[in-house]
Amino acid sequence: MSKLGLRFGTDGVRGIIGETITDLTVAIIAEATLRYWYRRYGVSKVLVGYDTRLMSRDFATIIASIAREHGADVNVVSGPTPTPVISWAVLKHRFSLAFQVTASHNPPRYNGVKVIGGDGAPARPEDTNGIEGVINSEYDDILRSVRDIEYAQVPSINVKDEYIDSITSWFSARFKPRRLRVLVDPLHGAAVGYTAEALRRLGFEVTEVNSNQDPNFGGKAPNPEYEYIKDDVDAVVNGKFDMAIANDGDGDRVAMVVKGLGHLDANRIIPVFLRVLWGLGMVKRGVARTVATTHLIDDVAASLGIKVVETPVGIKYIVDAMNRGEADIGGEESGGLAYSWHIPEKDGIYSGVMGACIEASEGISKIYGELTSRFGERRFRRVDIKANDAKALVSRLSQELKRVMSTMGELDRFIEIDGLKAVYRDKSWVLIRGSGTEPVIRVYSEALSEGRVNELIESVTSVINRAIAG
Repeated sequence: MSKLGLRFGTDGVRGIIGETITDLTVAIIAEATLRYWYRRYGVSKVLVGYDTRLMSRDFATIIASIAREHGADVNVVSGPTPTPVISWAVLKHRFSLAFQVTASHNPPRYNGVKVIGGDGAPARPEDTNGIEGVINSEYDDILRSVRDIEYAQVPSINVKDEYIDSITSWFSARFKPRRLRVLVDPLHGAAVGYTAEALRRLGFEVTEVNSNQDPNFGGKAPNPEYEYIKDDVDAVVNGKFDMAIANDGDGDRVAMVVKGLGHLDANRIIPVFLRVLWGLGMVKRGVARTVATTHLIDDVAASLGIKVVETPVGIKYIVDAMNRGEADIGGEESGGLAYSWHIPEKDGIYSGVMGACIEASEGISKIYGELTSRFGERRFRRVDIKANDAKALVSRLSQELKRVMSTMGELDRFIEIDGLKAVYRDKSWVLIRGSGTEPVIRVYSEALSEGRVNELIESVTSVINRAIAG
């Protein structure tokens, strides 16, 4: 934790607007980041993006003004822009650093800042630790600097059309899908007009809902989990559309709805994409998944003769595996997928278009059915438990948790790269980890039956709840 009272989590800094995320805290983060980046990498061109949240445009202006004071050539996007499009623009236009003002899928009262390097990837842990170090060691001087900044408008840049041109060109060269009726739901976020437009250019019949960019996101969290897109599920199940695609607030996550399967989260999307992209010759080296993501990926990968890289939670770790040449595709259960040939960041727009092309060619339900009939259908559940100092509490309870987990079946191994995970020989597993973005402990489990999932979750949550109760 820095003197600022905030720290970089799995994907940037986030907090409640007006409490932890204010004009001053955003200015301090920007100033410290620029000082660190200049010293380590050098900075010539800076891109500043923002989403549809309250104060996002104002925070972007603050960041851009500070970057200009440092002598950088600065551009701010011309309107709310998805995070993956910022990453794409960094590579396309050779920016040396980018900031994205967003709190991704969090509820409307949150906002935050993501830092993106000149390689288009999220800032790595050693860099975010370095930024926090600058805040701590130079805090008083940073305060003096940002209080003297004159906030002003800087040149804008519009990258929407060229991004959509780029991805539609890629898909049209590889897929010749039949025309489908597709419902697109950007949940009032930055992806409004992106996924829908790309699909229209590819020949799909598209209806976009929740297409007004609303800082309140219609009163819901802009998160494409089942509870927030029930209407989309019903529309497909009732036959009004052939499929639905939903993105989160900053467009880096995706969920889908298809006939026969209903709501698809990343645990069901990634194995299908892996098989299809392997068939297209795009996946040759391996696949990366986080510790919290389905092991169905492992079974599919083994059948294709490619390796699996298991990482901590956070797309930056998936990207690291790609940069090391170990994986061509990767993802996490929360809805993010990344591709080595695209950008070093999860892209819910690109993944949504990918899903539509697969559904319109081979059929997602058909492929998923083939995989689960061969390797077994997985049941998955996640439980969130509110807890301050969540990571420290998981660490303190690790020995007791290990003891309990060891009694829950024939243990294959413990994994401790992010929290504590027990893997059993019956293809079940349970993971306990402190969140990097919220004050909660997350408990995940997967097995071949719901009963086994619930058994594993209940065994460890009882330990955690007793510890919290004191």
